[in-house]
Amino acid sequence: MLIDLRDLSGEDPQSADTLIVGSGAVGLTMAIELARMGRRVTVLEAGGERLEEQSQDFFKAALWRSRQLPGLHLGRFRVLGGTTNFWGGRLLRFDPIVFEQRPWVADVGWPIGRHELDAYYERAYELLRMGHHLTDAAVWKRLNIVPPASGDELEIFFSAWTPEPNFALLFGDEIKSSANLCVVVNAPVVALDLDQAGGRVTGAFVRTAAGALRHFAAQHVILANGTIEIARLLKCPLADGRQAPWASNPWLGRGFTDHLDCFGGHVVPVDKKRFHDLFDNAYLDGIKYMPKLKLSEQAQRNRHLFDAMAQFVFNSNIREHIGHAKLLVRSLLRGRLEARLVPDLIASVRVALPMIVRYLRYRRMYNVADQGIHLRLISEQIPLVQSAIHLSDRRDSLGMPIVEMDWQVDGREIETLATLGSLVAQYLETNQLATVRLDPALVARDRSFFTKSDDSFHHMGMARMASNSAEGVVDPDLKVFGTHNLYAVGAAVYPTTGSANPTFTAIALGLRLAKAICADRMIASPTEKWAKPVEPTRV
Repeated sequence: MLIDLRDLSGEDPQSADTLIVGSGAVGLTMAIELARMGRRVTVLEAGGERLEEQSQDFFKAALWRSRQLPGLHLGRFRVLGGTTNFWGGRLLRFDPIVFEQRPWVADVGWPIGRHELDAYYERAYELLRMGHHLTDAAVWKRLNIVPPASGDELEIFFSAWTPEPNFALLFGDEIKSSANLCVVVNAPVVALDLDQAGGRVTGAFVRTAAGALRHFAAQHVILANGTIEIARLLKCPLADGRQAPWASNPWLGRGFTDHLDCFGGHVVPVDKKRFHDLFDNAYLDGIKYMPKLKLSEQAQRNRHLFDAMAQFVFNSNIREHIGHAKLLVRSLLRGRLEARLVPDLIASVRVALPMIVRYLRYRRMYNVADQGIHLRLISEQIPLVQSAIHLSDRRDSLGMPIVEMDWQVDGREIETLATLGSLVAQYLETNQLATVRLDPALVARDRSFFTKSDDSFHHMGMARMASNSAEGVVDPDLKVFGTHNLYAVGAAVYPTTGSANPTFTAIALGLRLAKAICADRMIASPTEKWAKPVEPTRV
């Protein structure tokens, strides 16, 4: 069931087994999974069913203190489906080494191992209708290509992309028809409500467009509303003005990280056919596979490097036509030609035709690079305690404090990026695939190189997972320390991040939590009476 809070009148809604704040990739997959298992789930989405300028104004007010963080304004969306409305849909598992304690990266490791998520990665593939996804070896076999050996320190691999990246569309029919699921849009949460004993969250308050407060009660409350919003809500006072029992946690709002995304150099193919055969995207059984290179776990351990990967960016002065042609290929992958693409196709036929031929014959994307090829390097960063969120004294129209982000970068990551760039160049040149001209500042390990790096819109940390409250904000089951039933899930809980896109692991963690909740015998029955919430004194 899909409800707009602006159309909801009368008494506060009936309580649910589970209340999920946020309808992005993690919130929706959790909600669908729980509803299918018979649990009554309410999802609160701050934005509407469609993206509206008014909902984005809240992000425009956010500030950064020192290092620029464009993703603070551009990478967050208040809308049903969250960021899945605008991402490409890349899915990557974290490598096992990311979960280990690596003293050269951080003071702690993950309190769980990668093996504890393997089954949930596979379940995520099933939910995203990708149960037929292929292993790297199977992709190369289908393409009839044997990649040149990359040695012990470098690996070539594929990232898979979901055919339908917009989860609001993917789960749209179920959202509207499920008897166990209620998704409420235009319902921004402004405060959490805690019982008088101080250990159980009884629900959340939302503020309507008219300024009224509505209370949503549940047995379990899960924050899945994005890294920055999770940290902000946890740092705010409770609905009745009390300080939350988790407010004094030393890691709450600290350890913020993003991926360091840098142009490492220029690439000139020597053997264009072999280069493109290796690094053009492949399309098999409706799934896109993108080839990339990464540091091996052996190289990371032996050299005390961070997790990092590389990819190639193909630049062209006919980018718009390429975009139209890619839309055409995408429509063919889905088994239909969209009428709106026909005019653009006619204008882009010079680009579209070779793309279509290459796709139909080889299931590969034709990459035009008349303006050159860049080597793009992506590295995890050291989580610093001083890299943190701060809440301004100024408030937005909902009464919430304005966010100020202080994104800090240590700089020791330069060795990892320089090493990866050198290994990629060596791989391409040794195998006579391409020549590489690396950025001189990168080769020199000059930390000023980071002034040219970007964020990846991959906000992580500030509610990290740990075995105890002195080292983190949530326990290995994602429960906030100091509570019995409040959970945080998503990239906010990552102690370390690796270099892979954070979404897939966040989904897997959410599905793991969903299974744990379903195994909990303390879930409320539909007839359970709920205590009257305490009205907020300052929200």
